[in-house]
Amino acid sequence: MTTSLLRPRFGLLPWIVGTAALVAIASGLFQRTAAFSQTNGAADGTPVVLELFTSQGCSSCPPADALLSELGSSSKGVIPLAYHVDYWNHLGWSDPFSSRQFSERQDEYARRMNLGGDYTPQMVIGGDSQCVGSDRRSIARAISVEHSSSAPGHVSLHTTLGRGSPRTLQVKVKAQMERTTADGPFVVMVVIFENGLITKIGGGENGGREITYDYTVRKLLPAFDLEVAEDPSVEKDVAIDLDPAWSLDHLGAAAFIQSTSSLRILGSAAEYPITKD
Repeated sequence: MTTSLLRPRFGLLPWIVGTAALVAIASGLFQRTAAFSQTNGAADGTPVVLELFTSQGCSSCPPADALLSELGSSSKGVIPLAYHVDYWNHLGWSDPFSSRQFSERQDEYARRMNLGGDYTPQMVIGGDSQCVGSDRRSIARAISVEHSSSAPGHVSLHTTLGRGSPRTLQVKVKAQMERTTADGPFVVMVVIFENGLITKIGGGENGGREITYDYTVRKLLPAFDLEVAEDPSVEKDVAIDLDPAWSLDHLGAAAFIQSTSSLRILGSAAEYPITKD
């Protein structure tokens, strides 16, 4: 099966998508759940960050959205994150989860990986490789490669929900890098994501469908820089205001170290659900 994946400003990008994976997703073999797998599957205990670039306006995206949910609920040692891009919004449906920030993040990866342009659905694995977001076999291979090598960074985090109004999430993050690592500088990113989001899509290529989304990124921020030469280990508290519309029972947090030059993700951790007491 050949699927053309469209980004309007760059035209058509032809990709060959794994037929077996698509059929399996369509027939319900990949069960969608909102459970987050424990991040203990890597050889050194470091989970692999999976970044899916998707859109409610893209007809090729629902299989990738379903696969991300399945990977999160059944695969050890991964942190799934779904970024809804905004460049489909003028084609009949405006994705309520989309952000220009997420489109710009995808642009960074496209430039770093020398791609001809952005497309959806796209999966970026460990900040280091990419493939079609519904290509289960390629994603599995990339995860295996990431797990086979020890990450030079280590991250831990703990969340505490404030009692005031508006609600604020306190995220305590500790990040550490080996001094021998040379592809810096490094930034520690903090992410808030939400599971179990249901949308009845009213227009565009998926018009009329009701789709449930997991690991939907609600907020992405560069929390602090990590200067390995000065101090390879930094611990900081990050305060994040939570939108009242977000479900506290379905929120999770993640943090990861990323090279600002190579864009490789070198250490990560996640907590789901957030700690509410």
